[in-house]
Amino acid sequence: MFSTWSECILVTCVVLLVGRPVHGDTGGLSVVLVQTNITRLTARAIHAAGYHLHRVEHLSIIDAPKLEHIAVEDLSKMPNLKSFFITQAPRLHRIAPLPPLPELRTFIITTSGLLEVPNLSHVHDHSKVYTSLPYLQAVDLEGNHIKRIPAHALRVRADQVSLNYNLIEEVPAHAFKNAQISKLSFRGNTKLRRLDDLAFAGNLLLRQLDLSSTAIASLPTKGLEKLEILRIEKTPSLKYIPSIYEFQQLQKAYLTHHFHCCAFAFPERHNPARHALYETQKAIMAQRCQQLSAVQRRRRSQESSRIYKFGVENAEETIADNSAATTSEEYDLNSEEYFSDTGSFEDDEQGDFHELVNNTLSNGVAYFAACGNFSLSRRKVECSPLPDALNPCEDVMGWSWLRASVWFVITAAVVGNIAVLMVLLTNHAELTVPRFLMCHLAFSDLCTGVYLFMIAVVDLRSYGEFFNYAYSWQYGVGCKIAGFLSVFSGQLSVFTLTIVTLERWFAITYAIYLERRISLSTAAKIMIGGWLFSFLMAGLPLVGVSDYSSTSICLPVESVGVGDAVYQGSLFLTNAIAWVTIVVCYVQIYRSLGGGGESYGGRGAAAAAERRIANKMALLIGTDLLCWAPVAFFGVTALAGVPLVDVSHGKVLLVFFYPLNACANPFLYAILTKQYRRDLITMIARTGKCDWLIEKYKLAATPPPTGHTNPSAPAPLMPLIDYNRSHSQVSKENGEVVL
Repeated sequence: MFSTWSECILVTCVVLLVGRPVHGDTGGLSVVLVQTNITRLTARAIHAAGYHLHRVEHLSIIDAPKLEHIAVEDLSKMPNLKSFFITQAPRLHRIAPLPPLPELRTFIITTSGLLEVPNLSHVHDHSKVYTSLPYLQAVDLEGNHIKRIPAHALRVRADQVSLNYNLIEEVPAHAFKNAQISKLSFRGNTKLRRLDDLAFAGNLLLRQLDLSSTAIASLPTKGLEKLEILRIEKTPSLKYIPSIYEFQQLQKAYLTHHFHCCAFAFPERHNPARHALYETQKAIMAQRCQQLSAVQRRRRSQESSRIYKFGVENAEETIADNSAATTSEEYDLNSEEYFSDTGSFEDDEQGDFHELVNNTLSNGVAYFAACGNFSLSRRKVECSPLPDALNPCEDVMGWSWLRASVWFVITAAVVGNIAVLMVLLTNHAELTVPRFLMCHLAFSDLCTGVYLFMIAVVDLRSYGEFFNYAYSWQYGVGCKIAGFLSVFSGQLSVFTLTIVTLERWFAITYAIYLERRISLSTAAKIMIGGWLFSFLMAGLPLVGVSDYSSTSICLPVESVGVGDAVYQGSLFLTNAIAWVTIVVCYVQIYRSLGGGGESYGGRGAAAAAERRIANKMALLIGTDLLCWAPVAFFGVTALAGVPLVDVSHGKVLLVFFYPLNACANPFLYAILTKQYRRDLITMIARTGKCDWLIEKYKLAATPPPTGHTNPSAPAPLMPLIDYNRSHSQVSKENGEVVL
């Protein structure tokens, strides 16, 4: 009788689902159990059903929601068991160490509740003598809840081991010691953050490693010397990739970041110290091979002369004697340890090496062992994703002239806008609408200067080896701040220039209607809207709409999805609307001022002064248009799917030409105007210092004597600035509109 009800169900399912045994050449049997409610799996139930355990080769359990225990000791009663398969057993949390199963080739437990890796170290008892060494074709533990890997649990000989999509958080040291695993995969372990430096040490056979979709930040190299294929895709947390010299046989690498492939393409910049050591060892190796080559030539020459002198009948004896001597000499040359970067080398100068290998006799064996795969050419690694137009293998600035000239732009932008803000904010008591708007424009341009400063500092720090710093910069807080400042300042600058233009249009078109002017409170409300809009556009990449980390210059230029394209299109569209508005307003301003004094009756002087102001503002807007036009043109072509420039050349536009307005604006609208000089002298006068400068300015500002004045009389003290005038009124002294 059956000891438990579950065993009875097991026998019934086996009989119904399996039916007759599946016989092979050895009479093997496949047992499949589907949708069963058993809680324990034992050999007794199968044996009671009339099946011989020693004939069972394949045992499969599919969809066992109540299975909690496996009697592993019963598996030893199935000496011919080749495959063990369990899937969808959520209550199966642990399995005791498996007994010796010399014929087992596949061990698969997927989509179940395992909490740790079963101990498979005794499956193939290596203390016994086999005609051929047994090995596991596959160990698949995918889709469980495994959190830890016990010591020596996977000390097996296996072609592939899969621990995909589990909950592993750490791979401890020597987790695979004394194992011989060819393919190892941790794909989908999203909580895997740490790999011990000795995690793979002791595994002498590892050829393929998959760490994709994990959270590792670094990759150890111990035990990976013979690795041929490396996969670390969809792992944005990986900061640093080891040097190519740590992987002596690496052929293919599938990574996440473009700049990691740059490390394989430029090893001399990725790890200069390791590359210098490699070059030294390569030179030593080349010298030794040349010495071996010389020894072989000398021996062959001696052999040829002896054969010619003593006859062919003594040739074999002569060669045998010389072989021993040659071997001893070659042993001396190769007795020290040397570094050999093995792999698929191709020698650029193959004349000596390969010709000698093909022509040597017995003494060529030692030469080929030392130099047969040695080459002076660099080993190539097939790496993806390859550097592209958005992420080339170059420094942040790319060109030396750009690196030098950007500091000029930074200096002009930062110093000029700080000077403007200091003067305008110091005279806050006489704040007018134009000055209020100019403060906002100066602040936005100052943010552009700060953005350029951050980019330039990173370029100096990472000069020559940016891809070593690329992760820390592009995925760090600094790049997000820089990108935010760039977009925010660009949007606020364009918005402010638009409002400045509209204010000038109102002031000039409705010069005699003071009630139609934009008040300071209205201007403040408008600028609050501009700030909110600029914050919104700059903040969207921080929440997943486009990305500041897509390039080294931290601009949201990569378009992956529809949302990114809509966002970038919105940036160009809003700027285009702003520039059209500016152009239309200035056309109207020029049309209204075209008649001069005739159009305005007695306002000839005022119209001329306002025309000069309009000309200055037109120069300001024209400068901005010249800076924006190339960026807008190439940006629109990129959005249309026909990019005409890559990021390497686009940096000239984005880092140099585009920010030129940030350094030109403070000089065009403030520093070079008379009003700014007056405000500056007023600010200095309040400090009580630099009296000589103030007196010099008073003398320059005093009008020259006329026929109605006494030249000898002292000049009257003129006020530096007439703050009682409205910002739209015309100065009687010099005939220009005061901003």
